[in-house]
Amino acid sequence: MKIVRIIEVWEKGLDGALVGELPVADTISTTFLLGLFAKEQKKPDPYMQLSYILNADHFAALQPYVADQFDPTRYDYILSAHGEPDY
Repeated sequence: MKIVRIIEVWEKGLDGALVGELPVADTISTTFLLGLFAKEQKKPDPYMQLSYILNADHFAALQPYVADQFDPTRYDYILSAHGEPDY
């Protein structure tokens, strides 16, 4: 199974609705993500399959892997992953 990573785009606030998804480049490494989100992990997530809320440091680090520009003044963002079958 192939792990695909996306950035979920949400309206600001706890009651915000899902606006859409931004694809993350396949070239991003699990090792890079693991280091970037190590402090946010309550339990080890070596395959980076959980979801993580992005902060200012994350935006800067992830922007090269996302074609669209982040706009944290308008939206909240979450790094997420899902599996796709290998064909």
